[in-house]
Amino acid sequence: MSEHFIQRPRYSAAIVASHPARSHELQRLVADCGCLLRHFGEQCDFLLVARSSVSDVEARDWSDIAVYLDDHDSEALVWSDLDGLDEAFAALPVDRCHFLVDTPDWQAIAILTGVAKRIRGSQLHDSARDSEILSLHRISNELADFAQTLASIAKQDGAPQVRERPVSFRPAPQGLLDSFATERAPEPSARPQDVRAIIKLRRLRDRYFQPDLFADPGWDIMLDLYAARQEGKQVSVSSLCIAAAVPPTTALRWITNMTAAGLLVRVQDPDDARRVFIELSAEARDQLDAYFAAARNLAVPAI
Repeated sequence: MSEHFIQRPRYSAAIVASHPARSHELQRLVADCGCLLRHFGEQCDFLLVARSSVSDVEARDWSDIAVYLDDHDSEALVWSDLDGLDEAFAALPVDRCHFLVDTPDWQAIAILTGVAKRIRGSQLHDSARDSEILSLHRISNELADFAQTLASIAKQDGAPQVRERPVSFRPAPQGLLDSFATERAPEPSARPQDVRAIIKLRRLRDRYFQPDLFADPGWDIMLDLYAARQEGKQVSVSSLCIAAAVPPTTALRWITNMTAAGLLVRVQDPDDARRVFIELSAEARDQLDAYFAAARNLAVPAI
């Protein structure tokens, strides 16, 4: 490892791995990145957790890891396969974790050397560039604005004599709509089979073009959750990663950031504390309803 990556202050790392061979691989990674090796329980900057099967880490171990991360203000790098992801995601504080699903070890170098920290820091302090979470906030706002524009065009084309009414996607003041609480909830603006057809069309493109050319995991995630809610289905983290149509590690970053941006919410599985489900937030659902309604008024397919 070149001196470019080994800079003071040196970070420290501890390893939690059930297989000796895997532990040895991670020790070598820690050394190559210039980190000081610690024992689990000692203060350190990073905790490297490796599991290759569901049985590698018991529930009590996840609990110990979660407590350690909170107590020591540390970050965890969690290697997992897709089958073991749901349990880890439910048990750990995701804002302190980097999930590496079926990912080679070298992808952790940027984290362990502090390069990722410096990049995030420069983004937060550079007025010309927004952070990822702020960008996701813009996605929410732009989705509402786009639906408003579509609705305006539809009204102008279909009924120009009707006065245009302002469209708003912000929550009404508390108590303002109490008198309407007994009214029947409106039907969803798009049927689940229509949304699933849109998703199939998006995957059809991948047969003819490079998938990353049109990669849009945020939109794929929202479409899948929108259809699932109308179908009465709950969506686990692992299945949502598949629906995102990008590598699972990339999908997890989007899920985490979209949750922080208020577009998604975590819901505990009432029958299994080791799993959480992901749902659209109420505001995101309203915005999607408005988008599909506007697209329907235009009589064009919403993709």
